[in-house]
Amino acid sequence: MPRISILTSLFCSEPYIQELYDRSRVAVEKITEDYEIVFVDDGSPDGGNALVQRLIQEDKRVRLIELSKNFGQHRALLAGLQHVRGDIVFMIDSDLEEDPALLGTFYQKMTGGDEEIDVVYGVMEKRKGGLLERLPGAVFYTIMNRISEVPLPRNVLGARLMTSDFVKSLLEYGEAQPFLGGVIALAGYKQVGIPCEKGSKPVTTYKLRRKVNLAVNALLSFSTKPLTWILACGCAITLAALLGVAGFVLCGGSAFDEGAGWVWILASVWLLGGLIIMSVGVLGLYVGRIFGQVKRRPNAIVRKIHN
Repeated sequence: MPRISILTSLFCSEPYIQELYDRSRVAVEKITEDYEIVFVDDGSPDGGNALVQRLIQEDKRVRLIELSKNFGQHRALLAGLQHVRGDIVFMIDSDLEEDPALLGTFYQKMTGGDEEIDVVYGVMEKRKGGLLERLPGAVFYTIMNRISEVPLPRNVLGARLMTSDFVKSLLEYGEAQPFLGGVIALAGYKQVGIPCEKGSKPVTTYKLRRKVNLAVNALLSFSTKPLTWILACGCAITLAALLGVAGFVLCGGSAFDEGAGWVWILASVWLLGGLIIMSVGVLGLYVGRIFGQVKRRPNAIVRKIHN
């Protein structure tokens, strides 16, 4: 039987750790006795670190990778992937919105057929929550798949079962600001999605600001089309200006002899000024990413590995 690694990251996850551990053990022991459960402490301010260390005293198959500070979930998971030892890696969020029992479903899909599958991931048949929670996700996937060179499965979950060969290939990407879902899709291999349900928690650490930052990061990481749009916008404004000058000449300049002529001038100045500032801002985002990439700083610093 293969050795299985269960990987999750911790940030304000203390209330869920014990249950996650118990349910993960039940799920993995239906498959094999050779496994490890790896927690990555992403600079969590609660008592999750101490709780996992107590679990290590009771179960030597539990490991804790302690980061030096909070680097973000995607960087923490990539740091964990660098240290897992399993032939198969099951990655799952720690908040139990995704059922650890999905491991058995994913494993059956990966090994139960004739085709060789490298990644099995969960997909929500219907996004959870109310309209205000569902709408941003729908807009994100629509925009992302329209402008990105790498199509993303809609409503994909964080829960994934991956072979060690795929994990090795995934770690070859040196993204300074990784968007894990996009990098996984970019890596290729044979990937299969399975419809799953996702629960909901009353409190989440993924606030609106973090979701917006993640969306912007994803769009900038996998598309240069905003730069193309800036070029097209500039060409359109130039053409409109030339047509305006031509019309002005043909009208003998009478359009600006009226009292309201200054309003059109002021409006055009504000319009062009706003477009220029917006264009410089978009260019700045891309340049900033280049600046971060060329410094080749590590995505995360491992302070200590327990067990």
